[in-house]
Amino acid sequence: MKITKKLGILLSIIPFAVSAQNPRLTNPLLVHSNAPIEFNKVNAQVIKDAVSSVIKVTDARVKTLVAIPAAKKTIANTLMGFDGLSYDLSDLGAKLSVIASTYADDATRNAANDQSQVLGSYGSDLYLNEGLYKALKAFSLSATAKTLSPTQHKFLKETIIAFEINGMKLDQKGRANLKVINDKLISFGNQFDRNIAESKDSIEFSLTDLQGIPEAYVTPWKRVNGRYMVRINGPNYINILKFGDVEATRKAMYLKYQNRAYPANMATMDSLFSYRQKLADQLGYKTYAEYALVTKMAGKPVTVWSFLDDLKDKLTPHVGPELDQLKELKKEQQPNDPAVIYAWDIGYYSNKLLDTKYKLNTELVRQYFEMNNTIQGMFTVYQKLFNIQIHEIKGLPVWDPKIKSYELDMDGKKMGTFFLDLYPRPNKYTHFETAPISTYRIANGKEILPVGTLICNFPEGTTTEPSLLDHSDVITMFHEFGHLIHFLLCHPVINSQLAFGVKGDFVEAPSQFLENFCWNYDVLKLFAKNYKTGEILPKSLFDKMKVAQNAGVSIQYIRQVSLAMIDFTFEDRFNTIKAGGIDQVEKDLWTMNQTPYPEGSHFICSFGHLNGYGANYYGYLWSKVYAQDIFSVFEQHGVLDQATGVRYRKEILQEGAQEDEMAMLRHFLGREPNSKAFLKSLGIK
Repeated sequence: MKITKKLGILLSIIPFAVSAQNPRLTNPLLVHSNAPIEFNKVNAQVIKDAVSSVIKVTDARVKTLVAIPAAKKTIANTLMGFDGLSYDLSDLGAKLSVIASTYADDATRNAANDQSQVLGSYGSDLYLNEGLYKALKAFSLSATAKTLSPTQHKFLKETIIAFEINGMKLDQKGRANLKVINDKLISFGNQFDRNIAESKDSIEFSLTDLQGIPEAYVTPWKRVNGRYMVRINGPNYINILKFGDVEATRKAMYLKYQNRAYPANMATMDSLFSYRQKLADQLGYKTYAEYALVTKMAGKPVTVWSFLDDLKDKLTPHVGPELDQLKELKKEQQPNDPAVIYAWDIGYYSNKLLDTKYKLNTELVRQYFEMNNTIQGMFTVYQKLFNIQIHEIKGLPVWDPKIKSYELDMDGKKMGTFFLDLYPRPNKYTHFETAPISTYRIANGKEILPVGTLICNFPEGTTTEPSLLDHSDVITMFHEFGHLIHFLLCHPVINSQLAFGVKGDFVEAPSQFLENFCWNYDVLKLFAKNYKTGEILPKSLFDKMKVAQNAGVSIQYIRQVSLAMIDFTFEDRFNTIKAGGIDQVEKDLWTMNQTPYPEGSHFICSFGHLNGYGANYYGYLWSKVYAQDIFSVFEQHGVLDQATGVRYRKEILQEGAQEDEMAMLRHFLGREPNSKAFLKSLGIK
């Protein structure tokens, strides 16, 4: 559930804002107003022209800022000037990321990828601009700097740190070497993402191979020759591994899905990790993880390792007994075979366990979560909780005809616009993410309101039934929409302190907190209705869901710990593991799952977070601790208590990165954060 791809390695340190004040600009990617963005007019040439233009404008603005005499440096022309000159870069970078992730036209999508690399390289160079650094450093030492507000001081301090940890302490030769490294990193990162997005594969089955899979899923796969062609994508993968009675079918699908972007990304990853280590070496850090954690809550790699090792130790004793339950089911189904649980068995037998032990029919549960009704219900919950309003708007230009558009209002004022891009299609980003399109900006009394989108891959409806969601899909929807709400509600004076400017290992917390609402009956009964009968989700069915909530939770979370360790091993121990081959890392850490390694799979080739979340995948678990602690406050006052929701909205969501994360948490919680609620949610004492 990543948020958005980064514009460039160095730009990820201080999130960039947006500004285009030249009224002559007519390029749809550069016209910054509250008018609809003309996505239908975007093509490869428009993209190239936009990047060329924004670089030229930014060059001039940097030159102007650097030339300001020390005695004439002010908050407006220096501090806000820097925030302003970065405005165009992040805005265009965000748009290019969405285009690269969603557009069907090859030429347009490829241009977005290529020009993202150009723009990312240019943005990285800003932090190697000695004149720009000296201008900001001089201002930080001036008498005027002592008069800064807390938010201004925070921004200036973080900006200076960003320059200093990204090369400004190096000599001219060192900075030149660093530029080469940064350009390589941006290139390999873009290639890694592109290989995943453009991975195309399918697998052919007979009807016998597909036994157990609901007819609604199977029918669209049928071909005129009587065979069944299944495209390799997220929904198809989940459905086959969850329902397929034939183990060989599940295995075949598992290996196909886990080999997306293989072998192309093996070499790309090796180069990406190698150049990240070179970056760390050049900057005087032992590892890339040590470098990346300078701007994270955890601070140091040893803290992350300690956190992950502790979770591993707490979860490991519970994994075996959970797997034993699955083995018993497999033994009943295949009495003559050894009861070995493989990676392609877990989803299938976990679903069987829900049906047998917990008497929970997951297909019946799906009937209460029709897509359109679920979306409207989710809107109802968020509107009630945060005292906001959401309404659909028609006629906006979009990049695909199935996309829907909405506006969000608060206290009678429009706060922003968002799009829902919900279903898979060829060349589209294959997972789930919240992507900014335009960030909030206020300058000269004029507001530019934020625009964002969800890019998802939920199962689409068929000719026989509408799009129906698993309860896990509903949780994902609530999570991703939580990111979007956070983004749209935060309107900072300093654009760089937007919602996604919070530390990388905290950014998931405001979304993870909202997942809890999917496990509350008072919430679900507001919208969970059987799409055939209109019946509200029965309390008896919900009770079964609740009892089964932590079924297999240790299996799920030990996998998350292993993924975090894979990422962190690459970024903190690359020099010690590179001789053995990067694919050996996953094999070694797979033992945590207590199942046989799936030989022939290459999961890391499509593990997109290795690029966008380098040395930060642990953040999902780290931020979950805070998310559960936040939710404990709602449990005390009532999960739908609007007073608590509005206070949370004001003290966390609307604050964005304007205040230190720990200070925000202490303020909202009224105490120091702790992990009690998190461990309780896992059933660990």
